[in-house]
Amino acid sequence: MGIERVPGATGASFSKAVAVTGAGKTVYVSGHLASGGSLAEQTNGCFDQIETALRALGGSLEHVVRITAWLTSLDEYAEYARVRGERFGANLPASAAVQVAGLLQGALIEIDAVAFIPD
Repeated sequence: MGIERVPGATGASFSKAVAVTGAGKTVYVSGHLASGGSLAEQTNGCFDQIETALRALGGSLEHVVRITAWLTSLDEYAEYARVRGERFGANLPASAAVQVAGLLQGALIEIDAVAFIPD
């Protein structure tokens, strides 16, 4: 019962797959963005907001099973991946990243999440 993760390639900051089983709640977190600052600062700001939403429901980033990131440039993808790895540690979610032409408020990144919080 809980969350099972299939690791990505060596050094990857995401899981290839994540399975959830047992009793609990699935949480869909809306996309969050943080304007101003570097991509790393905005990425941390997005994860801070996601974590705040999850804490309101009894969870944390360790319960995230999938994230999608929309970036205005993939040139800094490695920086995003570094921050993602730091924030999730051993609890790496399945992940996708997509380049977009622009985001609200001039943001460089927007991130949404799906989490599973066991009972």
